[in-house]
Amino acid sequence: MSRLVKVGMYLLSLWLLFMLVIVNKADVDVTICLGCAFLPRPALATLALKNLLPLVCVALLAASSIFYALFVKIISGAKDGPIKIEELEDKNAEHLVFLATYVIPLVGFSLDSLRQMINLGITLLLLGAIYIKTDLFYANPTLSLLGFKIFNVKAQGNTAILISREEIEVGDSVNVLRLDKKIFFARKATRI
Repeated sequence: MSRLVKVGMYLLSLWLLFMLVIVNKADVDVTICLGCAFLPRPALATLALKNLLPLVCVALLAASSIFYALFVKIISGAKDGPIKIEELEDKNAEHLVFLATYVIPLVGFSLDSLRQMINLGITLLLLGAIYIKTDLFYANPTLSLLGFKIFNVKAQGNTAILISREEIEVGDSVNVLRLDKKIFFARKATRI
C-alpha cells in the first residue's frame, strides 16, 4: 500500500474528529429566506472566513471519502490463497484504543484562536507521521463504523493482521490481499 493511501487512511481515521469540529465551530446564520437572492460576494467571503476551520474539515472529509473509495477498489482484488486460519485473536478493540487515545482528546482543543488551530494542525501532522510510520492504518475507527473487523491470526506458521468485513473463525479459509508487511485484507474462501 502506498504512502499516499496510508495518508488517506489516516484522514479517514479522523472522520469523527472532522465531523465534531464542524458541528462545534460552524458559525452560520440559519435564517431561512425563501425566494431570497444568494449572498453577495463580500458577505459570502465574510461567512467563509468565519468558518475557515469547518470548511477545511469539509475538504478533508471529502478527501478521506476519495481515499476510502480507493481503498475499496484496492481490496476488491483479494485473491491470494486460500489460507487456513490456525489461531485467531479478535483485535477489534484496537479501533477503540485509537479513538480514545488520539481522536477524543483532540476534540477538547479550544480552537478559538489561530494559535490553537495551528497547534491542532501540528499535533495532527505528528500523529499522522507516527500513524503512517508504525502502520497503524488498520486500527482505523472509521473502518470499524463501516463494518470492518481486525484479527490477529496465525496461518501457515506465520502471524499477521487481517482486516475483513466478515467474521473469521479458526478453521476458516480466506483469500488475502497484502496491504503492508504483515497486514492483509481477507475475504472468506471455501474451506480447505
